[in-house]
Amino acid sequence: MTVQEIHKELFEDVKNLRNKLDYYHKEFRKQVLKASRYPFTRSYDCKTKGKKNLFVATFTAMKRSDWESPILDVYGIYARPEGSYAAPLTIDQNMISIYPPHFFKRYRERIVKDETISTTDLIRCYFKNDWGFMGAVVNEDFESVYHCFEDDDKVSFVAASSEGYCFGERQGNIHIVKTIISEDMLFENQKPLFSKLKQAFIEANKERYGWK
Repeated sequence: MTVQEIHKELFEDVKNLRNKLDYYHKEFRKQVLKASRYPFTRSYDCKTKGKKNLFVATFTAMKRSDWESPILDVYGIYARPEGSYAAPLTIDQNMISIYPPHFFKRYRERIVKDETISTTDLIRCYFKNDWGFMGAVVNEDFESVYHCFEDDDKVSFVAASSEGYCFGERQGNIHIVKTIISEDMLFENQKPLFSKLKQAFIEANKERYGWK
């Protein structure tokens, strides 16, 4: 299955979740109004009838008044012979990010450092802590850092995330997020290269989510 075929299938399939998402939104609103701490987040599993794809819908209210219009994030989890993939959808922009099995292998080794957790729970863990990413085009300096940790492979972007730095390849409106490295994996002379990217990530989330 090509990445374009994955994009097409998931975007067509997510349309079948409209009624479920409306129902979970109503449930979420009730819980937000009872909550005492914010941001308030709840995730719901949704399986489509035809394709049987698993989607996880996460509603987030940054404050109590967001009960009517919370932030909605949706990602799909799907299994293939080589392992489990995850794919968050940016529905309003018709964009998708694909996280292949290799990404979660590196996430387990470098970030979570726990061999006992299941792959599905590992994926849930990643997206529970995920606040998007701030990307930049890979130049020679970023590429040299990437090749310190990964075999020769094509990458076109680097991105700061809440748990480290991701490298991947962009194909039109599809981002393939191939691997992740942690802050402590960087040498001291490499850290300044990434610090501006991390600061841009923090500033963007301050504006979007009200981070302090």
